[in-house]
Amino acid sequence: MALRTYRDCTLREKRDVLRVFWSGRPDERTRINQAAKEYAPYALCFIGIICVELLIITALLAADASDWAGLSSASTVLVLWCAGWTEMCRRRIVVAVGLG
Repeated sequence: MALRTYRDCTLREKRDVLRVFWSGRPDERTRINQAAKEYAPYALCFIGIICVELLIITALLAADASDWAGLSSASTVLVLWCAGWTEMCRRRIVVAVGLG
């Protein structure tokens, strides 16, 4: 799915798209709701990529017995929580908007 609708939005509309996505409350404008639905898989994908990167860094730091391994582990846990939150927002917007 392309970000066709999202890319056509103005900066103000893009802010509305983010508000709709992260709050899960649909907007009265169909265009904003469609753009939020398009945005959802990309947000989840990017959070997933960050999560994988942090998992690799944490594993390498733990294997090296680095002092930074604890901070990296805490960051990984935070990003995993963010990934869960993003998935919850994605599901909520698909159900609320009813476009999927």
